[in-house]
Amino acid sequence: RLDVLLNATTRRDEQGNVIGVVGIGQDITGRLAQEREYTRLIDTANAPIFGVDTNGRVNVWNQCAMRLVGYSNEEVMGHSLVQEFITDDFKTAVQTVLDQALQGAETENFEFPLITKNGVRIEVLLNATTRRDEQGNVIGVVGIGQDITARLAQEREYSKLIDSANAPIFGVDTFGRVNVWNQCAMKLVGYTISEVMGKNLVQEFITKEYRAAVKAVLDKALRGKETANFEFPLITKNGVRIEVLLNATTRRDEQGNVIGVVGIGQDITARLAQEREYSKLIDSANAPIFGVDTQGRVNVWNQCARKLVGYSTAEVMGYSLVKEFITKDYQASVQAVLDKALDGVETANFEFPLITKAGARIEVLLNATTRRNEH
Repeated sequence: RLDVLLNATTRRDEQGNVIGVVGIGQDITGRLAQEREYTRLIDTANAPIFGVDTNGRVNVWNQCAMRLVGYSNEEVMGHSLVQEFITDDFKTAVQTVLDQALQGAETENFEFPLITKNGVRIEVLLNATTRRDEQGNVIGVVGIGQDITARLAQEREYSKLIDSANAPIFGVDTFGRVNVWNQCAMKLVGYTISEVMGKNLVQEFITKEYRAAVKAVLDKALRGKETANFEFPLITKNGVRIEVLLNATTRRDEQGNVIGVVGIGQDITARLAQEREYSKLIDSANAPIFGVDTQGRVNVWNQCARKLVGYSTAEVMGYSLVKEFITKDYQASVQAVLDKALDGVETANFEFPLITKAGARIEVLLNATTRRNEH
């Protein structure tokens, strides 16, 4: 069986009398088979697909569209898509997208709502593609949709959680312009959403000496390299400098493309002030006080320790306390005391000798206390 497209033309003699018919045919078997396959693929696709003719009347409505919206083919075919199935607030916008596609200007990722047969509003992400015949003439529009109702609900919930979080959270787009600014950030910094949205975070809200560093953190996150516990200052609306501890996280869309950065902050202004006060009290105490990190390297050395032992801060910081300042016969026992304290077991009234810079041996009574961070 062949399918033929025929042009039938009257045949006349020289006197104009009809003497027959001439048929000029075209074998369209292959084309029709291709169209049937195309129709089958559309109908069984796992995305809602609809089509309209040049008058905006539905002429394609696949199974996924039927399941999503609830209307059968018979209920939609020949009906105006915009007038009968689009909410009033989006009719003009959807009609514009269809009109543009009918003029050859296609649209990607257009969001609009559809009303189901049961009266439920669903959100659809649409790609509107111009439909043409074999001569290239525009014969309608095909729309390939995606139900994004659940995704938008999730995004709204995500936005709600961000906005009500008890930590300052901000976000920037790929150009560094603010697009997220939650309530805690508003309270902390003093600027409202309208005052920061679309503004460049680094240029307008970061102190000059930290702009390069903060921009580097954001740029790294935009390349997928996230940063934790980065400290930097922000200037409030009232001109007060506050210290922030930041985790900068890459923000991506559903396809995994980087669309910006979300920063979750912590106001550490009071904590840093307390630490400075703590350091000041330690440094001015009338007893020798030293501290080591988890590797046993000196990181605290107060004035009294300097006077007693003779080494300046610069001469001890970062050096191993045990290996460089304890006599060999006591190195093992002092190391054991430090190791116990690092395990949380503190020691009181431990006696051991220190060698001063001048080479004198002095006897010290030590209380070794575990040092912890805020966590």
